[in-house]
Amino acid sequence: MKKLAFFLLILFPAMAFTQKLNQKTTDPKKNNEMLIGYCNRDGFATINSNFDSAYKAEYPISRADAETMKLLSGKLNGIKVTLVMGTWCGDSKEWVPRFYKIMDELNFDYKNLTLICVDRSKKAPGTNVDALKIELVPTFIFYRNAEELGRIVEVPSDLLEKDILKIVSK
Repeated sequence: MKKLAFFLLILFPAMAFTQKLNQKTTDPKKNNEMLIGYCNRDGFATINSNFDSAYKAEYPISRADAETMKLLSGKLNGIKVTLVMGTWCGDSKEWVPRFYKIMDELNFDYKNLTLICVDRSKKAPGTNVDALKIELVPTFIFYRNAEELGRIVEVPSDLLEKDILKIVSK
């Protein structure tokens, strides 16, 4: 399992640079555009759906717990994150802006983030997302030294920043 995690940690960022970012497809259920494959935050503003408006509404009002943020400060050094989400997904609309707000406040180096947008069947052509065994989105996967430390799947069990702290403190 550790070898697979290491392989994926190396492979995903390498593939992201060879793939076009922020590709779009049509959501057959809602007939909206959705992002698919490797993406970045800039892609949210490029799709004709309500994800960008949800992101823009949620991001500024997100407030992280100050005490937890103090404890998190400096703990993301050496941490890589893979975020698998759907721009069609209500939980992604809620938790992804909050995640970015937390990471922005912690000055996270986004070269350590791999963002993969999936369709409703949790597939993303041109990626190896199947190897991550994603069942629900969003899924936040945290790695240190190519070893998976833990995941937050769909919704945090506590505050998002507290769940992140528990994972990266291992």
